[in-house]
Amino acid sequence: MLFLAAFNTLLSQSINDLDFLIGTWKVVETIYPGTEKEYQELGSRTCEYYLNGSFIKCESKTVDQRNQQERAYAYLINYHKKEDVFLVTSLAHDFPLHGQHKWFLDKENQQLNAISPKNVIEDRFFRATISYSDKNRLVWNGWASVYLKDKEWKQIFNDVTIRVK
Repeated sequence: MLFLAAFNTLLSQSINDLDFLIGTWKVVETIYPGTEKEYQELGSRTCEYYLNGSFIKCESKTVDQRNQQERAYAYLINYHKKEDVFLVTSLAHDFPLHGQHKWFLDKENQQLNAISPKNVIEDRFFRATISYSDKNRLVWNGWASVYLKDKEWKQIFNDVTIRVK
């Protein structure tokens, strides 16, 4: 019995498994990459432990390079032990919806896989990956799809972050 408890402890995840997010990052985000609507936002992101270490809070400020307008957004991340998943709420000052996402940690491929269990961007569903194979350069890619009308996933952003500290 003791062996089983120790084995389960070794397999279980915690918020500390996302320690690679902690720090201050330079952000280069390309919105609608590879399309006629492509543009970039440049800025910074700071991720830190929050609420006695039970959450990670990532706050970002970027500037749209087309019109120099600032955008602020945040992620609140916690680990849900019962579901064995990281639950993420995304917030943005210029966007009315609060996104709800599930992040699945793939330690073997050093990547997080994200899905939205329901539509989060008006009528679109969302999925993303975050590669952390280089702890000083994280690559976030996101796709959206309209399930009922369009089964094709279209890339909506590519976010490359470089660790500043």
